[in-house]
Amino acid sequence: MSTDVFTVLVVCTGNVNRSALGAVLLERWAGWYLPAPVAAQVRVTSAGLGAPVGAKMSRRSRAIAEALGTDGSAHRAAQITERAIRAADLVLVSSSDQRDEVLRLVPAVLRSTFTIREAGRIADSLTERSAPDSVDEMRALVTSIAEKRSVRSTAHGDDDIIDPQGKGDEAFRLMVRQEVPPLARVAQSLFGMPPAEVAAYDAAAEAAEFSFGGAQRVPADTDAEADAVAGADAARPRPRGRRRA
Repeated sequence: MSTDVFTVLVVCTGNVNRSALGAVLLERWAGWYLPAPVAAQVRVTSAGLGAPVGAKMSRRSRAIAEALGTDGSAHRAAQITERAIRAADLVLVSSSDQRDEVLRLVPAVLRSTFTIREAGRIADSLTERSAPDSVDEMRALVTSIAEKRSVRSTAHGDDDIIDPQGKGDEAFRLMVRQEVPPLARVAQSLFGMPPAEVAAYDAAAEAAEFSFGGAQRVPADTDAEADAVAGADAARPRPRGRRRA
């Protein structure tokens, strides 16, 4: 593991929805909220346990990313590897089963691997602090999250985020409600996201007012559909509170 780069690995099944969205959000938030020298040392990656390698982020997830102030157009799905797991300071997965799969591959990462919802719940219990000033401080925060983890604090599966692939618009909205608030709390602890920003993302996730181009009747996500709805939410206000300059 590099001593001068803090790496976050976000994981789901196909790496085109949950982990793809999580990674582009975390990457954007690191750039917004961390001091510039520290942000330059943060690397956010994502991968799937069964990824269609090279596939784009699904068009609905791209629309969500745009509405939340980031851009998923450059994303391409990648297959998870043991090397990527070992290189990460923090591994965030989308379900309890995926956490188990990651730990079967690399048991040594137990203390740095969490479901997104679990990490957010624990991060929310930590004492509020300013943005970390170093990679070492971020690693210490991951250790603090691990130390506060209770054994089976929730029923197996209660920390899962819905996989919306192949489902309708409402599944994508539920994904946002389950994923974005805990991610914002992780960003509050790791990157110094201000409380007003966390509240703004909570409100945006709950409202889930995303335009998917009326495609709920179309179960598949294609590149042509992605092009058709590109920029559909560009005029929608971004969920920002007191973003730092």
